[in-house]
Amino acid sequence: MVQLMKKLLILSGMLYSLSNNPVTAQIKNSGEQITILDSIKKEKVHYAKELLDLEKEAGFNVQLSDYQTLDSIVNKLGKDIFFGGADENYKKIQAINNLKGIDLTLKNSNFSYKNEPELLFCESLKTKNLNSIHFLILYLEVASKKKFQIVPMKIGEHFFARYALDSLNFINWETTFGEEQPGELYKKFIKENKEIKPLTENEFLSGEYRAIGFFLNKTKQFKKSIEYFNKAIEIDSTNSRAYKLLGDSYNALGDKNNSLKNYSMAVGLDESFLDAYIARAEIFYKKKNLLEALKDYTKAIELAPENPEFYKIRGDIYRGDIYSPYSKKGDVWDGEKKPKLAQKDYEKALELILRK
Repeated sequence: MVQLMKKLLILSGMLYSLSNNPVTAQIKNSGEQITILDSIKKEKVHYAKELLDLEKEAGFNVQLSDYQTLDSIVNKLGKDIFFGGADENYKKIQAINNLKGIDLTLKNSNFSYKNEPELLFCESLKTKNLNSIHFLILYLEVASKKKFQIVPMKIGEHFFARYALDSLNFINWETTFGEEQPGELYKKFIKENKEIKPLTENEFLSGEYRAIGFFLNKTKQFKKSIEYFNKAIEIDSTNSRAYKLLGDSYNALGDKNNSLKNYSMAVGLDESFLDAYIARAEIFYKKKNLLEALKDYTKAIELAPENPEFYKIRGDIYRGDIYSPYSKKGDVWDGEKKPKLAQKDYEKALELILRK
């Protein structure tokens, strides 16, 4: 069946026109061209076994069979990779067919996408639930084994591949669902504080340390999780999710000051980080700093205007939250009650609840 599909892909690829396809493009950087091959040479681009090593070192149940599973998958994915011919149009056709072949093999092997930034690779191999970084990692392993060039790319917490056709031309390939995508599409959906850029080794390792810390936190190993989140931040100080999760671990240990510090770092790096605003707002609320809590819930409403819970809580704050154990009569907020604004938020919350 795989061989039959491979032949069909090749035949369909013959109809593909390079000249009419806007996806093949050149990388631009500050108005100057840089080559894909130069990007690859600067960074290591395959990490799968290193992931398993780090997870084993952290105390997770990584077995020899996990390494064997990885090798088996990579061999299977690379089985039908084919190169030949010098014609430029045919090179593009081959590249598309090779990438589609990898995707088809993954689908036939029951691998599926899970929208969760923090997943352990060893568990993903067992469950066959992969996030975008794990899909990309498998493509990179095949590329390394079969000697073709892929640049790992990232937009925030989303990862995809750029397949190098030559030193300047590339294909944007969404490894999570196996389709080529035009560069214009990324620009259409990208947020102002995000950018499309190659994934560096430091960013890769930082993400893995963060994932390990996340699962240590889930098992209430808070002090150990803090060590891993700090490792993530040490090698990539722009890792906003690491700061947020570090704040969660400090919060679990009762250290509200360090929690606030790290939540603030997270939103400073990513102004659209909803979960960090909410986490920080909850601490401000409990510390009776209702003015700061109000600011964060207002930002949360700006980011998620269809969530009735945020309107309800902001309404409580406007009202003075007289039923809250964190508020008391006569405090600073007591003279700032705004019942009309509170009622407006309650009405909006009710509207959203009834609309569902």
